[in-house]
Amino acid sequence: MRALIVEDEAVAARTLLDLLRQTAPELQVEPPLGSVAACIERLSRQPLPDLMFMDVHLSDGLCFDILDAIPASIPIIFTTAYDQFALKAFDAFGIDYLLKPLRPERLALALSKWRQLTMAGTSPAPRPVDLAQAYFGPGQRCRERFLVATGQVLTSVPVGDIAYFHKDLMVRLVTREARGHVMSQSLDELMPMLDPSRFFRANRQTIVQIDAIARVHRGFKGKLELELIAGCQLEIVVSQERAAALRDWLGA
Repeated sequence: MRALIVEDEAVAARTLLDLLRQTAPELQVEPPLGSVAACIERLSRQPLPDLMFMDVHLSDGLCFDILDAIPASIPIIFTTAYDQFALKAFDAFGIDYLLKPLRPERLALALSKWRQLTMAGTSPAPRPVDLAQAYFGPGQRCRERFLVATGQVLTSVPVGDIAYFHKDLMVRLVTREARGHVMSQSLDELMPMLDPSRFFRANRQTIVQIDAIARVHRGFKGKLELELIAGCQLEIVVSQERAAALRDWLGA
């Protein structure tokens, strides 16, 4: 089986290639392509890849420009730091949508979906609405409040009062007044509940609310360090891979 990686960041492409060698050794992976133009040229030649891994933001545009230029039924696993394009991705025969930094177990799950779809060539193509519901949950809407417990007292916390969610031993909701509350959900479970224009997955341990960020400092090797509003002492470091997504999110 032939696979193609469309990714303009060399480090991200190498990371994905290393993960594929571990999780899908049967795939023959072509050299990565980093632009819309290069991908369009490649897809004009045979043999076509059996599977594509595609970042959203490429060096000369969005990956959806590729799909507009060449209608193709090639299944795509999107690998990106941006979560706001998920619905459009599923319309483009995306079989999964993975957020960077990639986790091996999520990549393995996406590959399992692909193998099921291609097994014996008899599985019907999934409908975009079914894939979107699997990602977001049926009828999923952004939460406006979270119910938290303090001893025997239950309190409803508006999302505007939340500074961040952070995982240490447990996941905690921390308010702008630095009050912490233990949550039953994981960060992965919380992300689809939150408005992506207000909340950002800064790293594997933290989801931050935009109004809680006071300043952004440049860090070592392309990393960014978030300084939060007074009262919130957590140090949040954003990796080089997610730094561009953070800049776009803050400037949207």
